[in-house]
Amino acid sequence: MPKLIFRAALIRFVDLRYDEKSKVKYVKINFTAAFSEPVREAMEWGEPPAGFASAKLDGDLTASHFILTPDGKELRVHELQMDSSGISSFEVHRVKVGEDSHENELRFQLVTSQVGAAAMLESYLETIGKGTAQLRVNYEQQTPLELNAEAPQDRLISEEQAHDTSEETDEPGAPLAQAATMGGTHQKRKPRTGVN
Repeated sequence: MPKLIFRAALIRFVDLRYDEKSKVKYVKINFTAAFSEPVREAMEWGEPPAGFASAKLDGDLTASHFILTPDGKELRVHELQMDSSGISSFEVHRVKVGEDSHENELRFQLVTSQVGAAAMLESYLETIGKGTAQLRVNYEQQTPLELNAEAPQDRLISEEQAHDTSEETDEPGAPLAQAATMGGTHQKRKPRTGVN
């Protein structure tokens, strides 16, 4: 299972939620971390353009587990390990560091529904506060679907039906009708009456 490591990670805030439908409590952990090259490569993000202030980034991960290890040997005893369901809402922000320098900061949300997660995070924050940590995330990599161009495709409608539903023209080779798509579902057009 692939692993992604976020350096200089710190918890900005924690949001405890309750899903009325599933009757499940879950926690959204809002992180900041270094906008590092290994993370950019894994997520296929480029370098942000000069002069930008902030930007939303594409990509969500189906994360199964994470380990949050505080920086500093003496603090490692406060390491957290939890199951998780995903990471999303990636953004990059240009933040001021010192008098005249800036750096890029990554922000994102990690979701966990592990029992006792809120209490564990509260204890972690009381001890570590705004201290940085290393966040290791195990995630599932989605296999790209391969389309086989040589595989025979079944016709959905006959040539005659296609001609009947194409633009109002009698020219041979007129374009075939296109399926109308709304919200990811196909609509069926009503059949014409009185047309053969």
